Amino acid sequence: MKEGEFRDGEALPPVLFYWRTKTAESFDERARSEVASFVAGISATMPEWRAVIRGDAAAAIGIVIGRRIPERIGLRVDLSMIVLLACALFDPAAAMVLSHTLARMPIETRERTRLSASWSMHEIWLGSRRAGARVPKTPPRLTGGGS
Repeated sequence: MKEGEFRDGEALPPVLFYWRTKTAESFDERARSEVASFVAGISATMPEWRAVIRGDAAAAIGIVIGRRIPERIGLRVDLSMIVLLACALFDPAAAMVLSHTLARMPIETRERTRLSASWSMHEIWLGSRRAGARVPKTPPRLTGGGS
Protein backbone atom coordinates (compact mmCIF):
# COMPACT_ATOMS: atom_id res chain seq x y z
CA MET A 1 0.00 0.00 0.00
CA LYS A 2 1.41 3.36 -1.04
CA GLU A 3 1.17 6.56 0.98
CA GLY A 4 -2.03 8.35 0.03
CA GLU A 5 -3.82 5.10 -0.79
CA PHE A 6 -6.39 3.21 1.21
CA ARG A 7 -6.44 -0.59 1.42
CA ASP A 8 -8.37 -1.13 -1.81
CA GLY A 9 -6.28 1.38 -3.77
CA GLU A 10 -8.77 4.20 -3.20
CA ALA A 11 -7.04 7.56 -2.84
CA LEU A 12 -7.14 9.20 0.58
CA PRO A 13 -8.19 12.86 0.62
CA PRO A 14 -5.22 15.29 0.72
CA VAL A 15 -6.76 17.09 3.72
CA LEU A 16 -5.81 14.04 5.80
CA PHE A 17 -2.14 14.97 5.32
CA TYR A 18 -2.43 18.72 6.04
CA TRP A 19 -1.08 18.30 9.57
CA ARG A 20 2.24 17.11 8.13
CA THR A 21 2.39 19.28 5.01
CA LYS A 22 0.92 22.73 5.81
CA THR A 23 2.22 25.35 8.20
CA ALA A 24 -0.19 27.07 10.56
CA GLU A 25 -0.02 30.35 8.68
CA SER A 26 -0.99 28.67 5.40
CA PHE A 27 -4.49 27.86 6.65
CA ASP A 28 -6.82 30.23 4.85
CA GLU A 29 -10.61 29.99 5.10
CA ARG A 30 -10.77 27.37 2.35
CA ALA A 31 -8.25 25.06 4.04
CA ARG A 32 -9.93 25.55 7.44
CA SER A 33 -13.26 24.65 5.86
CA GLU A 34 -11.77 21.53 4.26
CA VAL A 35 -10.45 20.38 7.64
CA ALA A 36 -13.76 21.10 9.40
CA SER A 37 -15.74 19.25 6.70
CA PHE A 38 -13.42 16.27 6.81
CA VAL A 39 -13.57 15.99 10.60
CA ALA A 40 -17.37 16.41 10.58
CA GLY A 41 -17.56 13.49 8.15
CA ILE A 42 -15.78 11.08 10.49
CA SER A 43 -18.09 8.50 12.01
CA ALA A 44 -17.29 7.18 15.48
CA THR A 45 -18.81 5.10 18.23
CA MET A 46 -16.20 5.77 20.92
CA PRO A 47 -17.21 8.66 23.22
CA GLU A 48 -13.80 10.36 23.09
CA TRP A 49 -13.84 10.35 19.28
CA ARG A 50 -17.39 11.70 19.23
CA ALA A 51 -16.21 14.55 21.46
CA VAL A 52 -13.28 15.22 19.14
CA ILE A 53 -15.57 15.35 16.11
CA ARG A 54 -17.70 17.93 17.95
CA GLY A 55 -14.56 20.07 18.39
CA ASP A 56 -13.57 19.22 21.96
CA ALA A 57 -9.90 20.26 22.08
CA ALA A 58 -9.22 18.43 25.37
CA ALA A 59 -10.52 15.21 23.83
CA ALA A 60 -8.33 15.73 20.73
CA ILE A 61 -5.30 16.30 22.95
CA GLY A 62 -6.21 13.19 24.92
CA ILE A 63 -6.13 10.91 21.89
CA VAL A 64 -2.64 12.10 20.94
CA ILE A 65 -0.85 12.72 24.26
CA GLY A 66 0.78 9.75 25.88
CA ARG A 67 0.90 7.65 22.74
CA ARG A 68 4.26 6.58 21.52
CA ILE A 69 5.61 8.21 18.39
CA PRO A 70 5.24 5.76 15.50
CA GLU A 71 8.11 4.51 13.40
CA ARG A 72 6.05 5.32 10.33
CA ILE A 73 2.92 7.33 9.72
CA GLY A 74 -0.22 5.41 8.84
CA LEU A 75 -3.94 6.07 8.66
CA ARG A 76 -4.45 5.92 12.46
CA VAL A 77 -1.79 8.55 13.02
CA ASP A 78 -3.17 10.74 10.24
CA LEU A 79 -6.68 10.56 11.69
CA SER A 80 -5.53 11.39 15.21
CA MET A 81 -3.41 14.27 14.01
CA ILE A 82 -5.98 15.81 11.64
CA VAL A 83 -8.56 16.02 14.43
CA LEU A 84 -5.90 17.58 16.66
CA LEU A 85 -5.09 20.04 13.89
CA ALA A 86 -8.78 20.94 13.56
CA CYS A 87 -8.73 21.99 17.22
CA ALA A 88 -5.26 23.58 16.98
CA LEU A 89 -6.62 26.11 14.52
CA PHE A 90 -8.52 27.79 17.37
CA ASP A 91 -7.19 26.33 20.66
CA PRO A 92 -3.72 27.25 22.01
CA ALA A 93 -3.31 24.04 24.03
CA ALA A 94 -4.09 21.91 20.97
CA ALA A 95 -1.63 24.00 18.92
CA MET A 96 1.06 23.41 21.55
CA VAL A 97 0.47 19.64 21.55
CA LEU A 98 0.47 19.61 17.74
CA SER A 99 3.78 21.50 17.71
CA HIS A 100 5.43 19.19 20.24
CA THR A 101 4.10 16.04 18.60
CA LEU A 102 5.21 17.18 15.15
CA ALA A 103 8.71 17.80 16.52
CA ARG A 104 9.04 14.07 17.23
CA MET A 105 7.30 12.57 14.18
CA PRO A 106 9.12 10.50 11.55
CA ILE A 107 9.13 13.33 9.01
CA GLU A 108 12.18 14.77 7.25
CA THR A 109 14.04 16.90 9.81
CA ARG A 110 13.82 20.27 8.06
CA GLU A 111 10.09 19.86 7.34
CA ARG A 112 9.39 18.62 10.86
CA THR A 113 11.16 21.64 12.35
CA ARG A 114 9.38 24.08 10.03
CA LEU A 115 5.94 22.65 10.80
CA SER A 116 6.54 22.43 14.54
CA ALA A 117 7.79 26.02 14.73
CA SER A 118 4.77 27.32 12.81
CA TRP A 119 2.33 25.69 15.25
CA SER A 120 4.36 26.94 18.20
CA MET A 121 4.03 30.49 16.88
CA HIS A 122 0.32 29.90 16.23
CA GLU A 123 -0.08 28.82 19.86
CA ILE A 124 1.51 32.07 21.03
CA TRP A 125 -0.71 34.10 18.70
CA LEU A 126 -3.86 32.31 19.89
CA GLY A 127 -2.83 32.75 23.51
CA SER A 128 -2.28 36.47 23.08
CA ARG A 129 -5.69 36.88 21.43
CA ARG A 130 -7.37 34.87 24.16
CA ALA A 131 -5.68 36.89 26.90
CA GLY A 132 -6.87 40.08 25.24
CA ALA A 133 -3.33 41.35 24.81
CA ARG A 134 -3.03 44.37 22.56
CA VAL A 135 -1.02 43.42 19.52
CA PRO A 136 0.77 46.49 18.14
CA LYS A 137 0.33 47.23 14.44
CA THR A 138 4.00 48.03 14.16
CA PRO A 139 6.87 46.71 16.25
CA PRO A 140 8.09 49.00 19.05
CA ARG A 141 11.21 51.06 18.38
CA LEU A 142 14.37 49.37 19.40
CA THR A 143 16.19 52.64 20.06
CA GLY A 144 15.27 55.05 22.82
CA GLY A 145 15.00 58.05 20.46
CA GLY A 146 11.96 60.35 20.65
CA SER A 147 9.48 61.10 17.89
